[in-house]
Amino acid sequence: MGLGFHIALTREHAKRLFAIQDDESLKEFVMELKSSAEMKQKGRILETGGTWDAIHRCLTEGELDPTGGDFPLNHAVLGGKHLHRGEDYTAVLIRPDMIPFVAEALGDVKQKDFREKFDALGSSYQGGRSEKDFGEVWRQLQRLRVFFEDCSQNRDSVLFTADIGFATMQAKSA
Repeated sequence: MGLGFHIALTREHAKRLFAIQDDESLKEFVMELKSSAEMKQKGRILETGGTWDAIHRCLTEGELDPTGGDFPLNHAVLGGKHLHRGEDYTAVLIRPDMIPFVAEALGDVKQKDFREKFDALGSSYQGGRSEKDFGEVWRQLQRLRVFFEDCSQNRDSVLFTADIGFATMQAKSA
């Protein structure tokens, strides 16, 4: 799985994003944001590494289905407006009016329940399953919760990106 990033978008960022008409320009815009020292210093970028895969599966129905699970937890990673049309990259926008619901739902996730879902992940999940692996996924989920809470307070949108597309993800989960 490719590395995942959640990026907090200001209203100005969102306006620029919506003006983008093609996949290549979208990737360039995301790279600009991810390489911005200011974005990093202000905590507007959360790198979830490869844990985004397990997080999405545990918050939904166990697969990498962007339509799987129920709102608002399914919007923490892959739910939302899909902006990239190619198969090599994923870019998903979560609107600012949805962010408070996601933040609140993430705050309600109990470690015991999350652990049960992690332990029950099917064979389509290719990530590690050790105690250490679970600890890292849980830690990243807690960081994601704080990130969404901050975005809610700031009325930001959230853009999730990863370097692997849904065609590849669905092929792996089939």
